[in-house]
Amino acid sequence: MRKLTLTIAAVAAITIGGGVYAGTSTGSCNYNDDGTYTNSDGTVSAFGTMNAAMHCATQGLLPQVVATRLGILGDDDIQEWAEEIKKLDIEQKQKIKEKEEETYEIEIISSDD
Repeated sequence: MRKLTLTIAAVAAITIGGGVYAGTSTGSCNYNDDGTYTNSDGTVSAFGTMNAAMHCATQGLLPQVVATRLGILGDDDIQEWAEEIKKLDIEQKQKIKEKEEETYEIEIISSDD
């Protein structure tokens, strides 16, 4: 009996991860890669809201440019909230990466052995 190890990368991101990163806003995160925010009516704003950032972070979709500026103009409470959002985004991105890199072992039965 031989074992074949398959590493699933892009396919796992779609089938297991359940999502694909896009270069523009996605249906589940309205921030664009350049940090702008696409409103529900299609207009583009320079910034979104902290709640919008939290929504994206729960999926690991918060763009780095948004994470970098998140909370910088706020008081201590806002800055603390921003740090929580950034931490959540990092954790979710790590979970997605781990799913993409999962390795599966498949046993192949062969009469040659």
